[in-house]
Amino acid sequence: MEALSQIWDGLQTLASGVSVAFILLIALILVVFAGVYLVAAFVVLTRFARAAQSLRLIFICSFLLCPVYAALWLQIAEPEMELASWEVWASSLVLYSAGLFLMSLVLLPAGRWALRGGTLGILVALFSSAGTGVLVLWALGGLTEGSLWSAAAYGVGGLILFSLIPLSVAGLLQIRRGAEWFIATRYLVAERRQVFISAITLICVGAVAAGVWLIITVLSVMNGFERTWRDEIVGNYAHFLVRSYYGEVVDYPSLMEQIEQVDGVMAVAPYIEAEGMIRGAGSAIAPVSLRGIDPARASAVTRLADKVTSGRLEDLRPVSDLGEDAVPGLLIGSRLAEKLDLEIGDQMIVISPEGGAQTALGAAPRLLRFSVMGTFESSFLQFDELFAYGHLSAVQSFLDVNDVVAGFEVRTEDFYRSAQVGDRVEGALGHPFYSRDWKELFPGFFHALNDNRSLMFMLLVMIMVVSAFVIVVTLMMMIMAKSTDVAILKTMGAADRSIELVFAIEGTLIGVAGVILGVLAGVAVSTRLAWVQARIEEVTGVDTLPASVYQVATLPTEVNVVQVLSVVSIALVLSLGATLIPSRHGARLDPVEALREE
Repeated sequence: MEALSQIWDGLQTLASGVSVAFILLIALILVVFAGVYLVAAFVVLTRFARAAQSLRLIFICSFLLCPVYAALWLQIAEPEMELASWEVWASSLVLYSAGLFLMSLVLLPAGRWALRGGTLGILVALFSSAGTGVLVLWALGGLTEGSLWSAAAYGVGGLILFSLIPLSVAGLLQIRRGAEWFIATRYLVAERRQVFISAITLICVGAVAAGVWLIITVLSVMNGFERTWRDEIVGNYAHFLVRSYYGEVVDYPSLMEQIEQVDGVMAVAPYIEAEGMIRGAGSAIAPVSLRGIDPARASAVTRLADKVTSGRLEDLRPVSDLGEDAVPGLLIGSRLAEKLDLEIGDQMIVISPEGGAQTALGAAPRLLRFSVMGTFESSFLQFDELFAYGHLSAVQSFLDVNDVVAGFEVRTEDFYRSAQVGDRVEGALGHPFYSRDWKELFPGFFHALNDNRSLMFMLLVMIMVVSAFVIVVTLMMMIMAKSTDVAILKTMGAADRSIELVFAIEGTLIGVAGVILGVLAGVAVSTRLAWVQARIEEVTGVDTLPASVYQVATLPTEVNVVQVLSVVSIALVLSLGATLIPSRHGARLDPVEALREE
């Protein structure tokens, strides 16, 4: 048995090693394919860029592209701009666009000079732009070992974005007046005896569109889930919490005044919390997370007041304002009220495992009677089933403590920068106080969500890689079917460059058509996903998204412009890269051999 166990352990180790090697091999293949497609797409873009001759068209294309680059920069580098007013956002967009256009006026001549110099000129321009980026960063004093490659990449990226792409777009528009564009568009509409090629072309367009559509839809759904959970977390927990390493905070009114004076703080509210059980009028019992708040301050820090479905947040009054026989009130979640069969005015017993009278077996549970003053409802099932809110003094009485709090909820001007504001609050209060940002409350959740989104993105990109192979096959079949036409064109004096452009234009049109259809379908489905889900449930009669499992009843979506443009860029790179080998094969076709076979 021991020998069999050792053999089994050896086989498991071997299988694990083989799996790791297989994963590394797949990763290496993907990296190689990515490099090949990038180089091929770069070569195809230089072909189109060499055709750009009209300076007016070049400057128009550059002028129209710079606002797109500026909008992307604002979305990536300054996400808080989304919260700013339209006037601020528009003025920033105009300012960034003007600066980027001035940059393009410097880089466009360099790009045209590099294209005239052939391959050597292009390489010199790339190395020069990389060196320029490094020198600029060194002059600004920010050059470190880790930023060296980043500076070089920014330099090369600047040359491509502000020189090569405007030149390529202008060249492609200028080619529309030439014979290459006419022939390429005619080849896309095959003759009657070549209907099979047209069907393959449509399948190729559909494959690219399906890849783009799936990626946009999946990423939009994951963005929607992240936004929903983030809004619920921020809405229930404020932007960050301030607590003490020593536990309870005693002199909290003066501390609130200090926090309010910190730059970036909008509102502060004290809170105290307790875990326990709720027993309704019958025998039903449910766990509860009891939170004591100051209703006046809490409404300025969280969005709890907007979620109240019955009753009012102001109905939570301090114990001192109640009569001798009056029972303090609680605001409970709608799902918790449904589970315990409670309505407004009903009384319930809240049980704490600690705080009761001492017995021979230890402290007895503490029980206190509360009444339902109202209910709230959010889009997050966990909060509706677990949370209950009471006045600060009522929860203090339930815990049998003095006038102390567990900490403070703080709202900032921008929750994206709440961590920085929290650091300033820590510096103002000093030890033993510390802050916890809303992202730190559920760190594993957000990390797992980002990892799943990245994994789904990589898996779905493989669909577009397959679509790129279909473009290669389609163009090769087109070249085989049109070999006689290519031979006649070459005997009439057509240059190899013209033949390359014909099939490069054809592959580019296939990719662009697929990308446009995919973006339209992805945005349309993402923005109407709730309607699609409702129709599916009507037809199948199945709850496609049980709220008890997924916390939400409908699929939330949020279309991110940066992600959409990233998907478009990847699809176009794959489509352009797929045209290089077929177009070169068609240009090198021997007219004598092609005509001999006829």
